Amino acid sequence: MVWISKLFDIYVRYNIHVGLAVFALAQITALDFDLSLRFSHQLILFITPFLAYNFIKFHRFLWERIGRKIKGLLFLMGFTTFSLFLIKGIGLQLPVSSRIILFLTLLLVLLYCLPLPGFTLNFRGFKGLKIHLVTLSWVMITVFLSLSMGGQNTSEFSLVYAFQRYLFVLVATLPFEIRDLKSDDPHLSTWPQKLGVSNTQWLGGLLLLLFVFLEIYYAVSSNIFLVLGIATLLMGFVLKSKAEQSKYFCSFWVEGIPILWLILKYITI
Repeated sequence: MVWISKLFDIYVRYNIHVGLAVFALAQITALDFDLSLRFSHQLILFITPFLAYNFIKFHRFLWERIGRKIKGLLFLMGFTTFSLFLIKGIGLQLPVSSRIILFLTLLLVLLYCLPLPGFTLNFRGFKGLKIHLVTLSWVMITVFLSLSMGGQNTSEFSLVYAFQRYLFVLVATLPFEIRDLKSDDPHLSTWPQKLGVSNTQWLGGLLLLLFVFLEIYYAVSSNIFLVLGIATLLMGFVLKSKAEQSKYFCSFWVEGIPILWLILKYITI
């Protein structure tokens, strides 16, 4: 059974799980807007977040330890190389608008990690910006890129939908912010650093209430009870969040909520 544990650790550590979570939200968008996405386009919706998160997680480690033995990264390097070639080939088949959105998303990832010209800080280092950068990148992929691939024009409803998705991802990021409370640089000015854990949880609850209000007012999806259930589940995780968490509380259980959402959505269609 040890090998199962190791495979699971690879699955989580190398961001396959988070790639599937982003993919799940993109598929939810496709279902809500009745989009028909090509298989190659769906591959991009998984590969893009997979590459982005692994670059964010390992870029400094790889650059600082070049020439040393890097145990455990052979799988990542091989899969990433394959993914880069694949996304390059598929990207040429995308509509122009999709390529622009994809480029802006990847640019956002680079600026999140690397210092701006003339600055010693990257985007992540600016006060209060970290959580919004993560949320914006998810929305760009799971809403705007999906709509563009499906040939859907931006409308008032799609903008409301994107804002609702922004609220969901923002709240889903809070358990990670609480987890990183002790390790984050104080200058990042994250919500738990500024407001404390309890107030951050209350704010997350208010944002989820707005998320649910938009669902009810605009009838965003076809199953309001499923959305209410997912919002309740997410709120439960936010309330249980603390600085000292189990290893997989955020990286598997919280990130697994979109996957569960998609599964239940397929079941209830």
